[in-house]
Amino acid sequence: MVGMRAGTLRRWLLGYNHDAKHEHPLWRPQYDTSDLDDGVLLGFRDLVEARIVNALRARNIGLPTIRICMERARNIVGQDRPFSTSQFKTDGKTIFLEITRDLDEPQLIDLKRSQGVFNRVVAPSLADLDFGPEGAERWWLLHGKRTIVADPERAFGQPIIAEHGMTTARVAEAVQAEGSVAKVAKIYELKPKLIRDALAYEEILELRRAA
Repeated sequence: MVGMRAGTLRRWLLGYNHDAKHEHPLWRPQYDTSDLDDGVLLGFRDLVEARIVNALRARNIGLPTIRICMERARNIVGQDRPFSTSQFKTDGKTIFLEITRDLDEPQLIDLKRSQGVFNRVVAPSLADLDFGPEGAERWWLLHGKRTIVADPERAFGQPIIAEHGMTTARVAEAVQAEGSVAKVAKIYELKPKLIRDALAYEEILELRRAA
């Protein structure tokens, strides 16, 4: 869903060893996984944090710089997962100007000289999120549409058709089994356009899995 490798996200959440040195997690996971042998229980807020960090890494901004930014953001916002808070959504540009102060990484400087790191990198990651008092609450998965959503309160956060609650994975399975969008629309009493949106999102996931 975030468009990154699971192993990378695991390292961000749990920390890792590098050159005989242990690197601490970038942020504290939303749920305690200390009693799990090898699994990671991923929270919705973790997805939002990962989405923003991944966008910064895609611009070749280094993890040490990102780590400093996150620590400064925690001090300003007062939460362990600062990028997924309502305050960051509202005042994100101001906060990001503050947390990148005095950082001299070349990629970061180049972004500042143009439209700014927030407008070009961070803001797009916040555009399709709904926020409540505590932070991010749901994620609309097709940009500009309110049809396919990830909502931690529904279907355990799996991508679903918002209007119906059916997972996009189940929609894809049904279309494959029935042979057409029209048949599935009739069986489940769904608008064909919603089924096509669900299929479109499943195609996005397949492309990310193959990357």
